[in-house]
Amino acid sequence: MPFSEELQNEIMDYAYGHLPSTKWYDENFYTFINDSNLRNRLIIEYKNCRVIYKIFEGLQAKEELLLAQIKTQVIMYVSIQEAVVNYVLFNLLEDKDHVQDLLFQERSTQIMIPKHKKEKLKKELIHDGKEIYTYYKEKKTVDRTKIRYDQKVNACYNLNLIDSRLKEDLIKLYEYRNTVHLEAELKKNLDYNLSMGLLAYRRVEGLSIQLTESLKKLS
Repeated sequence: MPFSEELQNEIMDYAYGHLPSTKWYDENFYTFINDSNLRNRLIIEYKNCRVIYKIFEGLQAKEELLLAQIKTQVIMYVSIQEAVVNYVLFNLLEDKDHVQDLLFQERSTQIMIPKHKKEKLKKELIHDGKEIYTYYKEKKTVDRTKIRYDQKVNACYNLNLIDSRLKEDLIKLYEYRNTVHLEAELKKNLDYNLSMGLLAYRRVEGLSIQLTESLKKLS
């Protein structure tokens, strides 16, 4: 049975009453993102996270509900951070050396020698009783989905887009996000607390501020 209309309105007024104005998003929230679909989606995600938090806050969530509050914040805020990092590296700065190092990695490829030629090289391809294989090295494209998040964050740091503290916090928050699976959480014996949710919230805005300033310097 749903809440009464009066109670629904009261909850919505409380939850939405603490959100920034439209002007704030226009002037402060990842303004360097030119992809309007992505930016609008990030704004929606941010608003939703703030609303969910305010509802939990209004309930004075404790124990199990407090755990749900913190995990929701970490998951949603880190998703914003990850999407922004990907956009900056692969849409705005793809030609930079540190990004190219992520996208192309040197790999060893074995050269298959025909059997009749291999017989002639047999003595040369044996060392200490072990067969030596022939390889050459070439740079190959890396699947972007396989690039680790910590590598991408480090690339942002090496490009002077973020400072060392933000770099460490982004990586730490991503590790928190990855423990949402119960087995991982129990294995790591992670103690979810309010400071995690607060850090995730603050680093969304902190990332926006630092990237905005750093990208201005690069342009």
